[in-house]
Amino acid sequence: MAISHSARLSPLQGETVWTLEGDVITQTRGRQARRFELAKLKSLQSAQGGAVLTFARGRLTIPAMSYTRGLRPENRAESFAGFVGAVAAAAAVTTPGARFRNAGAPLAEPLTWMMGLLAAGAVMLLLFAATAGAWTLGVALAARLVFVLILAAGVLPWLNRAPSNAAGNMDAN
Repeated sequence: MAISHSARLSPLQGETVWTLEGDVITQTRGRQARRFELAKLKSLQSAQGGAVLTFARGRLTIPAMSYTRGLRPENRAESFAGFVGAVAAAAAVTTPGARFRNAGAPLAEPLTWMMGLLAAGAVMLLLFAATAGAWTLGVALAARLVFVLILAAGVLPWLNRAPSNAAGNMDAN
């Protein structure tokens, strides 16, 4: 049984259909068809808005959104989630070396580094201001850095939340 997902990538193009038949993904747009074997899959990155499959000789991007006739976006998350889940399950069987990743929280690590650098900058600013004899100026400037640090610390818990289940359950790593 073939599982498929379709989306219109541009209002000027026809609809693109991705079909999973066995261990082959077929991308069809009009008369043009491309085939991707799951045995050559290197990685699958999935997020709410789409998935990117990296193969040995190319890349396949599958969006969850589509255009309707009135140039309005249409959310096709249900068929997208089913299709990407089926691809992940088939790929886990055929290519055990492939990497699967939900792209849910890519900003947590850079934000943690930014917070550490801001804290180190505030401490160094206080130290240099104290050695120059401008203690009050150093405290005033360091307070502004610490305020941004507090704001970043307030955002950090929300970055590690799991994304909604629009891309299916892909916990394999």
